[in-house]
Amino acid sequence: MVFKDYKMKGYTLHTIKTDKFKMCHVEVIFRNNVVKEEITKRNLLFDMLCECSNSYKGKRDLALELENLYCASVYDATSKVGNSVITNFCLDFLNPRYAQDDMLTDRVFKLLFDLIFNPKASNNEFDHKLFDFVKERLSNDIKMLDDNPKKKSLLKALSTLGDSPSSYGSLGFLEEIDKITPENLYTYYKQVINTDYVDIYVVGNLDMDEVSRIVDKYAKFNVIKNHEVGMYVSNVKRKPVILSDKSSNAQSNIVVLVNLNNLTTDEKKYAANMYNLILGGGSLETKLYQKLRVENSLCYNVGSMYQKYDGLIIITTSVDINKSNLAVQLIKTCLKEMKTNISDEELVNAKALVKTSLNMTNDNIGRIVDNAYYQNISDLDELDVRLDKFDKVSIRDVKKVAEKTSISTIYVLEGGSTNE
Repeated sequence: MVFKDYKMKGYTLHTIKTDKFKMCHVEVIFRNNVVKEEITKRNLLFDMLCECSNSYKGKRDLALELENLYCASVYDATSKVGNSVITNFCLDFLNPRYAQDDMLTDRVFKLLFDLIFNPKASNNEFDHKLFDFVKERLSNDIKMLDDNPKKKSLLKALSTLGDSPSSYGSLGFLEEIDKITPENLYTYYKQVINTDYVDIYVVGNLDMDEVSRIVDKYAKFNVIKNHEVGMYVSNVKRKPVILSDKSSNAQSNIVVLVNLNNLTTDEKKYAANMYNLILGGGSLETKLYQKLRVENSLCYNVGSMYQKYDGLIIITTSVDINKSNLAVQLIKTCLKEMKTNISDEELVNAKALVKTSLNMTNDNIGRIVDNAYYQNISDLDELDVRLDKFDKVSIRDVKKVAEKTSISTIYVLEGGSTNE
């Protein structure tokens, strides 16, 4: 792969030339500091930009044009990463050499940036019919979170973190959606275009100098940004918050939030990852899986997630009704064992998982972009450096991380009878 950066006026173009894929992939990535009241608005905005534009008046018109472009596709995703909110506006299209269409590259970029810079709006407000349609869809998506016990439990547990950005969901909030209007959403659109940091990634077997000329022709991000966008959130150590709610679900859902306190930079990047894989984020040999599933048959699955930029380990499981107290005690036992009882085999297994995952990075076109992006905006090391650093993590390193952990929240959504 050949990497090249083009520093433009209001954005940076990053090209990654490779002949590994028949498809080409583009991501226009918007990034800024997260503001809780803007998360819902942001999701609504980018969903609208993906629907149509003034050139493609409806979803059908856009679908027909994408079909004409050899079944190209456009989609978006907004995520909260630590103290940042990041939106990926993506385009996939066939390599022009397979389509035998010399103008395909120009045409797909023209469409992509038409959606971004020529939204279906007039007189400083979005089209009302489109707005109502997308707003209703987003509202339903948010409501569906409440119907999913696992997602509902996770959001409730995170809400105990109060005003911390770690408590914010990525989709938005129902109480915010009715505050959004076609007018204030258009104002927010102009704000995003003018204040978000923008990076454009292009992956494929293309003439990248020609791509840079095409992008320069259509991408009108003209404002240079210089404000600071933070990544890491500091969630202070506290006495554990213990909460429970009742439900009619067939099982009880448990979420345990574990703080990682005062980790060093290397611990955040390497030893904490190993800690998580041994605890519950790896194979069926993890401490949590063995203790809850294999030895006590409490659940079908249990796992943990490492949230590097939030300084959290999130443990989740669903257990039989009336078994939640035992499950919580066993989770605490596993956390204690991480401080005293880690075997060579557990560490070797964790390292093997990391190595396999990292070696597959370049097999997925989306992961190639993620890898390059976080190397540019954060402290992610080069792939070969990461492989070496992970290989050097010792049991002592993992235990040092374990000593810096503390339970922040224990939340249980108790299951019960449908007749309650």
